[in-house]
Amino acid sequence: MTRIQLRIYTDPPQVEVFLNLKQPNGEEYRVAAVVDTGAQITLLPARLMNFVEYRIVEQGSVTVEQAGIARQSFSATEAMVRLFLEDTTGARTSEIETHVWFANTGAILLGFQDVLDQAALFVDMRANIGWIERD
Repeated sequence: MTRIQLRIYTDPPQVEVFLNLKQPNGEEYRVAAVVDTGAQITLLPARLMNFVEYRIVEQGSVTVEQAGIARQSFSATEAMVRLFLEDTTGARTSEIETHVWFANTGAILLGFQDVLDQAALFVDMRANIGWIERD
């Protein structure tokens, strides 16, 4: 199993990991993503559709109903992308093909489907350590 070290922040409290998204030319587009254990699917800004390789899924356009405090909904394009998780030491996972939602947002959130649901996630906020382990 590959262990990817997470970046831990306390103010505001959040956990981040690097995503290397495959581009049409075979190179990678690197972004930092917040690990969101409440996100069903990884969320990416729609502007990234200009830079990364993706395949629209059959459903295509979806309306996402958010739960929690916000109780908002937003439109998104559902697609498949290929990515690697990476940390600051250069450790990286094997390639992951995952569902994503491209939406009008600046947020980049790593969600469960195809990624976190196939990994071990450990976070200790008091000790400022965390990792994702995945084959």
